[in-house]
Amino acid sequence: MKKIVLGLALVCSSVLLNSCGGFLANDLEETVKQNDQEMLSYINSKNLNMTKYDNGMYYQITKTNSAGRNVALGDEVKFHYVMSLLDGTRIDSSSRLKNEPISSIFGGTIGLQGLLDAFTRLKEGERGTFLIPSYLAYGSQSNGKIPAKSVIVFDLEVLRYRSEQQQIDEYIATGTGGAVFVSSDTTASGVKVLKFNETTGTKLAAGQTVTVKYTGYTASNIKQFDTGELTVYLGGGTVVKGFEEGLQALRVGEKANLVFKSALGYGTQGITDNTTGLFKIPPYAPLIFTVEVKSTR
Repeated sequence: MKKIVLGLALVCSSVLLNSCGGFLANDLEETVKQNDQEMLSYINSKNLNMTKYDNGMYYQITKTNSAGRNVALGDEVKFHYVMSLLDGTRIDSSSRLKNEPISSIFGGTIGLQGLLDAFTRLKEGERGTFLIPSYLAYGSQSNGKIPAKSVIVFDLEVLRYRSEQQQIDEYIATGTGGAVFVSSDTTASGVKVLKFNETTGTKLAAGQTVTVKYTGYTASNIKQFDTGELTVYLGGGTVVKGFEEGLQALRVGEKANLVFKSALGYGTQGITDNTTGLFKIPPYAPLIFTVEVKSTR
C-alpha cells in the first residue's frame, strides 16, 4: 500500500483556526489565501470547470455513475489514483497497467483529511480531479518531493466501496477456497459459525477452559495475521467477543470458521505492528478465524 497517500497530516485545519492561537492562526490564514490563489490560477490556466467545496478544496467529476452508492464509514475503498503537484510533478500513483488498485479503509487507514473529503464527493464507479489545499494534506512540513504548504492534485477513480457485511457475504460465497461445510449457524451477536465437521464431544460453555488451535485472517483479502494454539477461559473476556462467542457454538473435536464484524473484533482501532508501525489488523476489519477445539476442562 502506498504510504505517501495514507500518511496523516498533523496540521491545524481551517475549522480549528480560532484555537490555533496567535502566530499560528495568522500563518494559517495566509496559507489558506495563498493556496486558494494558487488553485484558482491552476483552474484558469487549464480552463477547468471546478466546484469549491466547503473545506476549501476544488473538484470536478469527470466520470459519473448515478447508480453508484456513496461511501460510508468503515467501507473498504478500492481505487486508482495519480497524485501530483500543481506544477505537474508526479508524486505517486497506483498501477493501472498492472491493474493494481489501492485498497484502504474509509475512516480507518486513510489519513489525509482532504482525501477523505474527496471520497465523499465520489460515488462508486466515478472519477474526479481534486485540488486539495495544504492544510488538508501535508501541511507546513515538507514531505519527500512535496514542499511545505503545497496544494496536492489528485486524480481519483473509485472502483468499489465494500461494507463489512459485503466483505463477509462475498467471503462466504466465493472466498472459502472450495471448503465444504456441514452446517452454518449464526450466534445472537452475529458470528457466523461454519462447521467443517460435527462431533458428540463436550459442548463448550462459559466457565470452561478450552484449548484451541486457530488461524486468523482479515476477511477483505483473506490475509493471515496470526496462528497458533491457546488456552481460553470462556467468559473471562481475554479474547475478542466474536472469537469467544463463536467457540461456545462448538464441541470438542469440531473444526469451524468463525466470521464476524469488527465490532466483535478489534473495532475502530485495529491492531498496529509494534515493529513496522503499520496495521496488522486495520480498523473496521471483519475477521475470519479457522479454529479446532482440542480439549476442555
